Amino acid sequence: MEDGTPVFANVELAGRKLIVEVNSAARAEKAIAQMGEWLGDCVSTPMTEIRTLAQFMADDAARAPQEEPLDIPPDEMERIVHDMLTREYTKTLDEAVPALGNKTPRALARTKAGRAKVADWLKYIENGAAKSGVGEPMATYDFTWMWQELGIIGLRR
Repeated sequence: MEDGTPVFANVELAGRKLIVEVNSAARAEKAIAQMGEWLGDCVSTPMTEIRTLAQFMADDAARAPQEEPLDIPPDEMERIVHDMLTREYTKTLDEAVPALGNKTPRALARTKAGRAKVADWLKYIENGAAKSGVGEPMATYDFTWMWQELGIIGLRR
């Protein structure tokens, strides 16, 4: 939910069907028990379907309205994406990062042990970006400035 409250299940009434979607077998069992308690004889034995994440995402993508591709030249799209990444990563250098033990990259870069952690984190981000695919703006983003700003350019391989 928008306020951060965890969602147990998504429930939808579709005609005469009550559709309950959960993300685990344990939640499915709890949902079946709860619906039986709430609705009693008004519902029959539930039909259950287990889908992998890939199946769920494929079904969801098939239902989503197809958007028209943006008519933006590739070099302009690259500039837009790179500018956005620079803005976001600039903020991230001074924000707590869960992967860094909820410390800021800038604070960690001040200690020897911290510098090694920040270098590993930056390598992880760079490798993820490089796997974006040929011709994707993310794949061509240059992270050098982050290494320099954090004073750990010497740890970059």
